[in-house]
Amino acid sequence: MYGMADEEYQIPIFLINGQLESGKTRFITETIEMGQFDEAKKKLLIVCEEGEEEYDQKMLDENGIDMVVLEKEEFTTEKLNELDKKYDPWLVIVEYNGMWEPTMIFETEKPKGWQIYQSITLFNAAQFGVQWANMKMILAETVKYADMVIFNRCKTSMELGSYRRSMKALNSAIQIVFEDEKGDMMSIAEQLPYDINTDVIEIEDDDYGIWYMDVSERPEAYRNKTVRFKGQVLKNKYFKDKNFVPGRKVMTCCEADMQFIGYISFYDNISSLENKQWVTVTATVKYEFQMAYKKKGPVLYVSKVEPAQPPVNELVTF
Repeated sequence: MYGMADEEYQIPIFLINGQLESGKTRFITETIEMGQFDEAKKKLLIVCEEGEEEYDQKMLDENGIDMVVLEKEEFTTEKLNELDKKYDPWLVIVEYNGMWEPTMIFETEKPKGWQIYQSITLFNAAQFGVQWANMKMILAETVKYADMVIFNRCKTSMELGSYRRSMKALNSAIQIVFEDEKGDMMSIAEQLPYDINTDVIEIEDDDYGIWYMDVSERPEAYRNKTVRFKGQVLKNKYFKDKNFVPGRKVMTCCEADMQFIGYISFYDNISSLENKQWVTVTATVKYEFQMAYKKKGPVLYVSKVEPAQPPVNELVTF
């Protein structure tokens, strides 16, 4: 237990979900071997599905991990209390069964202090298309309750952008990670949710943050490309008559730390725009020196501005 006996203490549960062969055992093993759970002296691993890969007993012993396998009918408050008493864990890792209802682990009353700290769903990208077509309801539930989704075994030829949109439609706050066949994170250029080579690059509302970051990091890739996106109008006295910034607010860590992100834009009819008005902007991207940047940076030459409804989620997510 942490602290004094009368103080509240927490035993974090790391919930790892996914279908058979989604790589749960390997992911948990690698996370343990990286030392992510080292601070907790006693750890309990609850396995709800015996997969293709097995845990190495020596690895578990060396890392102070007790492992138990539970069938669905055993996943009860009584059983969890029994495990708590027997193993007295400081931290719990659950390899969940992707075919079980995710609500079960959230709704089952847990021993004192046990709290789900992080929920991660894994997908084998090579199987995702077929699974999504045939088991959408089951997969969707595992995403709704997750903090993060990891697609492993990805190839650049896969429809990663549509995978991202499917996840964001279910859970707009979810973090999405794509890993290649070696287990390395793929660069943002390889997992863009839009096609950079179309005549007009259409940026969905939920993808604004990704687009903004990528233009910032790779301005040359967007030079002379036409883009269409939704943003709020920012005008102020320091801008010239032909400048404004169409952008969005992003919350970096807390509400007090709100920032407005966007690029300086040239437009011939600035006077027609109201400050804070939501608009859809069509513009060509250039890469030029700007005093406001104090260096070269992305600049938009706007050809069209249309009034728009605010996005469902006004704050940007990455």
